[in-house]
Amino acid sequence: MYESHFGLSDKPFKLSPDPRFFFSSPHHEKATSYLKYGLSQGEGFIVITGPIGTGKTTIARNLVASLDDSIVAIQIATTRLTPEELVRLVAAKFGIPVEALGKAETLKRLEQYLLTLHQQQRRALLLVDEAQNLPPETVEELRMLSNFQLDDKPLIQSFLLGQEELKGIIELPEMEQFRQRIIASCHLKPFDSQQTENYILHRLNQVGWQGKPALSQESFGIITQYTQGVPRKINILVDRLFLYAYLEDLTVLKADDVRQVLEEMQGELSGSMMANNRLGNDNNKPHSFGSDSSPTAPAGCTDTQATQTLIAVSEILDNVIEKKVATIRHLDKLLTQKRKALSEQKEKLDDGTILENEEFDSEDHDLTLQDKYWCKDLMAKRN
Repeated sequence: MYESHFGLSDKPFKLSPDPRFFFSSPHHEKATSYLKYGLSQGEGFIVITGPIGTGKTTIARNLVASLDDSIVAIQIATTRLTPEELVRLVAAKFGIPVEALGKAETLKRLEQYLLTLHQQQRRALLLVDEAQNLPPETVEELRMLSNFQLDDKPLIQSFLLGQEELKGIIELPEMEQFRQRIIASCHLKPFDSQQTENYILHRLNQVGWQGKPALSQESFGIITQYTQGVPRKINILVDRLFLYAYLEDLTVLKADDVRQVLEEMQGELSGSMMANNRLGNDNNKPHSFGSDSSPTAPAGCTDTQATQTLIAVSEILDNVIEKKVATIRHLDKLLTQKRKALSEQKEKLDDGTILENEEFDSEDHDLTLQDKYWCKDLMAKRN
């Protein structure tokens, strides 16, 4: 919506993961290095954990985008799968027909597929996103898949990405054999204030940002505080900031603008991302982030499902806002025309009188323009 107004080639703060916008913070760089190290070894498990919205899926997609044809990679975002369901899903993702097949026959066909890849001097990579949703017995099934070997080399390798609950599953006593096959693990952390600023500027530079609107230095500190340095929350807030700048025709976003947007978001669906924060005088004080402050996803709702829901809500809100902007611009045009006509008649009336009894084409056909709640608010602000 605001992209063309500010001369941007794309929306810079999308919720959906996009490798183009991958930002390599020290923690993300470490996680990426571990994944690449695991690839070079061709065996063992790599485990990446982190709070919701810290970029685990983006790291995975960035890795997949960098692979050559020698590696056939699939990525699954799991729900609570049984071991048999996992095997069927993995086989289906590799394009193996599994309909009406039992587990044993599915495993047989999967092994044959992996052997065929080996003959082609290729190998398989499985990236399991939202792995914290897997029951322990299903995680153990992943270990069993790594037993597909030829010449003491695994035919398939698995990387696990999940929220912090995944660590608890792996630490269970019955997961000892799985733990012994983990060659590296990394825990992602939220950004600090400087990393948050660099992250925002990085995403803006990817879409040709020319400094309009600019962000004041103080605004970065407030953004860090109220998003807790979590990339997804940063995207939600800064996207709204740019929309606010567009609607208010601003060229600079200052601290007060950030506070204004935060106030508006407190009463909206997206306001829940800062439910534990309250606006006050101490706006530059860093907000501590730990396991106690990490948001918990609703039961049965995965990180990917939450993202899709937020994207849908965002699109709906954008459409509503576009209609309101068009209405307000039509209103300004109407006022200008009326003033001009009255000026020629040497009459001077206030905006409220001008609009009185004016009908306006909208969904609310039974209301005059002046009776609409948003028109009353607008008139109050203008006066």
